Amino acid sequence: MSTSTLVRRRLLQGAAVAAAASVVRAQGDPLRFGMIGVGKRGNAHLTRLVERSDVTVGAVCDIDPSARDAAQSAAQADDPRSYADYRELLRQEDIEAVLIATPCYLHAEMSAAALEAGKHVFCEKPLAISADQVKLVLDAARKSNAVFQIGQQSRSSPHMQGVVREIHESGLIGTPLVIKAQRHSTPSRPGTRRDGGSGQQRRFPGWYNDVKLSGDLIVENAIHNLDVCNWLAGSHPVSVYGHGKRYLPEPMPAGTVMMDGFSVEYIYNNDMHLDYSQLYLHPRALKILPNGMWFVIYGDKGTIELDYSSWTFYDIYGDSEPVEHKGVEGLDLTEEAHNDFVRAVRENRRPIADIEVAATAALTSIMGREAIYQQRMVTWDEMGVAL
Repeated sequence: MSTSTLVRRRLLQGAAVAAAASVVRAQGDPLRFGMIGVGKRGNAHLTRLVERSDVTVGAVCDIDPSARDAAQSAAQADDPRSYADYRELLRQEDIEAVLIATPCYLHAEMSAAALEAGKHVFCEKPLAISADQVKLVLDAARKSNAVFQIGQQSRSSPHMQGVVREIHESGLIGTPLVIKAQRHSTPSRPGTRRDGGSGQQRRFPGWYNDVKLSGDLIVENAIHNLDVCNWLAGSHPVSVYGHGKRYLPEPMPAGTVMMDGFSVEYIYNNDMHLDYSQLYLHPRALKILPNGMWFVIYGDKGTIELDYSSWTFYDIYGDSEPVEHKGVEGLDLTEEAHNDFVRAVRENRRPIADIEVAATAALTSIMGREAIYQQRMVTWDEMGVAL
């Protein structure tokens, strides 16, 4: 399927959803949220939501009573109810939307239940950790008129949106052909894991290292980067192979505990190729292959070198000087994602990071994990989920 066909299909789907939606909200009515999961990430969402005039927090839910108490205190101006069971929260009739920030293995179950209860859903990534779970939420979303948004925050970045336009609308690099991308960081000391691109070491909860609960590093963590690669490609992968393991402090095969390094090779439906690497083995001062997160998109007319704050265009033959573009500084992408979600509910439209973005990113990551675990090429069709 061509990039232009994909873009047209997404626009038509968005229009169809808008037409099928029920009632347009009054512009002045605050959207009433229920928070499911108010740990570290959930609290980060809550902190931003309680500052908004267009949102109220009507309920909080967590199995940890101290987390519930802290959340109630943070949202005390809204006087939210407190629950230990998310199903009880979903029965609260005045809750219009839920924000799910629980461990990964619970996302699909909770999202599907919320959609079936008629609630709008903002769910943290990943959508799911298995193909069956992806299908569960996708089926629920297709039966619902509610808005669903996934926490793939890069989609809310004007900087990243601009690069995608340059590639797929302006044709800056010509026909896109190959993507190379990485997410590298320095090794962690025993007993800690490094937090992605932040450079901060912190202890993670028990479910994080349990690959049956987190989905492993490629699903829990790399899904952000792989989603950007899908976006840059304007397509979804049809096949993948790869290799990975836990390298430090001693080698352990993939599928036992969370990997700290892997590489995957994807072929896309539009015949683009992605080479992606994620390693927690990278010395900070290594010069020949820079540390950090970046993407390089090669076309038949030129190449874009991209990170989350700037991008540079290089003519393929060097007939012109490289041109650098800086992104907008100081944007809070969590807040930008909240903005799009609230607007999508008010306007009865799909958000930027909609259910198809969520499902595609999850399936891309799950395919990569299974290719690593099974030591063979895995295909999109094997996932058994129709998009």
